[in-house]
Amino acid sequence: MQKQLPKTHMGKQLEHAVRASNTFGHSKRADKFNDAVNTDWKVYSDKYTDDLVNLGLDFGRFLTKEFPHIRNSFEIGPKEIEAFLEKKSFTCAQDTLKTQLSRLWKIEKCCMRISCSKNKKKFNWDTSNVTVPESKKDAKYRKNKPIPLDVAKVAIADLKEKDSEAGNAVAVSAYAGTRVEESSCLKVENVHFSGGEFNLGWINIIEGPEGGAKNGKERFIPILNKEYQDVFKALVAGKKPGDYIAAKEGGGKLSTARISDALKKVLKARHGDTYLYNGCHAMRKTFAQLYYDITRKNHTRKETISKTNLVIGHGKNRGEQGIDRYVANRH
Repeated sequence: MQKQLPKTHMGKQLEHAVRASNTFGHSKRADKFNDAVNTDWKVYSDKYTDDLVNLGLDFGRFLTKEFPHIRNSFEIGPKEIEAFLEKKSFTCAQDTLKTQLSRLWKIEKCCMRISCSKNKKKFNWDTSNVTVPESKKDAKYRKNKPIPLDVAKVAIADLKEKDSEAGNAVAVSAYAGTRVEESSCLKVENVHFSGGEFNLGWINIIEGPEGGAKNGKERFIPILNKEYQDVFKALVAGKKPGDYIAAKEGGGKLSTARISDALKKVLKARHGDTYLYNGCHAMRKTFAQLYYDITRKNHTRKETISKTNLVIGHGKNRGEQGIDRYVANRH
């Protein structure tokens, strides 16, 4: 089990602000189109809450060590943020650094919301003028690296010998392009073998946290070809409709940590550090590229981009930005 790092006074402040701003169950879409609602501080999902909390605790530890005179969130400024990102640039890819800056902006808004009116006026993190440093992390370790299907097949076979249920979850990610949370939540009753975009069946990622769908968005993933259909038939064989495809002993769903850790071990054993920072999410990229290639044969480029965004769980109107890190070849 990974050792938990201690929480600092500053980190606890940031954590409290984030958790107090969790609005799980509120409609992000409805709020977006309601001018009376300030969405700057609202955190709509438990997953995003955890991501912000973890970043806040990390930032808090950094501040305590490097800027011990800062005791309150309103005392933080762009200098401290730039110093934090500079330190992270040695271990984080460029896209991750940009994401962290965006999340720090959100954390500031959370802090401002729970502060008294006097302290609200003192906030000036000024993230819009913070320069994101160049990543110094070795390019071969970038999380953008897709895991080819051939590599995934061997990993799944290795997992079948060591942890067959984790192997089931990894197979779902490889053959349906699902996030690890979605793979862990998928049940037999949500896999269908007729109809769908290619008349070979489809997978339904259902709404809400128990469906694993990010931000609660339901979506329908087509089974791409006969090989993929055979894989899913094998995954559901012998299971009841309400069973999880990847189940722990006793029938509950498998934890995402168990799935990710098991996959990391078999990839490490076969490939060393080649896929050190890549897991189920990297399999989504391979699936997305294949779906794009198949769909592009009968649709315009714009239509194909929109359809690919929907299948991988991004908004259909996200355009190329939505698939930029998933589909490298957009012919």
